[in-house]
Amino acid sequence: MKKYGVLVVAIILLIGVAALWLEPTGVLMGYLKGEPFFDGRPAGYWERSLRADPATQVTAIEKMEQGGTEAAGVLESLLSSKNGASAEVRCTAAEILGKIGPDAEQAGSTLLAALNDPDLHVRAIAAASLAKVGVPPDEAVPALTRMLETDQKVVAGRALSEYRGAAKPALPMLVAVLTDKSLDSETRWNAARTLGKLGPEGVDAIPVLVESLEDEAATVREHSAEALGDIGPPAAGAVPDLVGVLDDPATRVRRDAVRSLGQIGEASRAAIAEMKKLLKDPEEIVREAAKTAIRAIAPEELPKPKSSDKRIDDKAKP
Repeated sequence: MKKYGVLVVAIILLIGVAALWLEPTGVLMGYLKGEPFFDGRPAGYWERSLRADPATQVTAIEKMEQGGTEAAGVLESLLSSKNGASAEVRCTAAEILGKIGPDAEQAGSTLLAALNDPDLHVRAIAAASLAKVGVPPDEAVPALTRMLETDQKVVAGRALSEYRGAAKPALPMLVAVLTDKSLDSETRWNAARTLGKLGPEGVDAIPVLVESLEDEAATVREHSAEALGDIGPPAAGAVPDLVGVLDDPATRVRRDAVRSLGQIGEASRAAIAEMKKLLKDPEEIVREAAKTAIRAIAPEELPKPKSSDKRIDDKAKP
């Protein structure tokens, strides 16, 4: 009889363990493991939902995006590679945190840690989410600057650009990337673009950007011209250099050069005659950029519309 009693107890225990393990919501197991909860469900439940069929995934993602601060704790747990979630789930968690935005500010340290995740996609999405959740520049910029030394320079540069002038400490490294001819053109033009996003704080990069207006890669020339305009009036000394590429064979270089002259402002007034030549450029995007730039500096220099054009404009007015 004692044997039967022991067997019954063992069976009951096995059933209990199985029920605990297989219970679909995972609530009991979640409590036992000390997992964070959202919407009455533990992190394990949400991890399984993000690995399930597409419809279940979509529903889970929507709920967590709408959950805001309440969902952030679970997302942090899923993002941490220590908790065993797949790279796909970690990517999704980082992306959702970015979409939640400032309400997920508490996850900042976890996103910073994810910059060292073993999966490059997780690292990329975590970097893009830093500014969105409000990670302070004094924490994010150093980490992203270090990332510029890795093979994810483009990812790091784009993330740094979201911090605008506060990313100035990264300027020397961005300059190093831009001037490293051993790197591919995409990496280098992204560095030029990010230097421009520093705005007036990027003034120290002007000489390098001017030099890059003569780069072999059209995309590097284009974004160097763009960056000078984004820096604005402090780039006044680059006006002659921008004028020098108004006849560049690449359409987008001509467009960005004339547009930047308009952004620099009054210092570009001496270049109006050269800018007016682009009003007859074969490419519409260049003609429109020239018109906008001239209007910003010296609107009186724009050709007066023909009478027929004026009638068309008048009819277009409400």
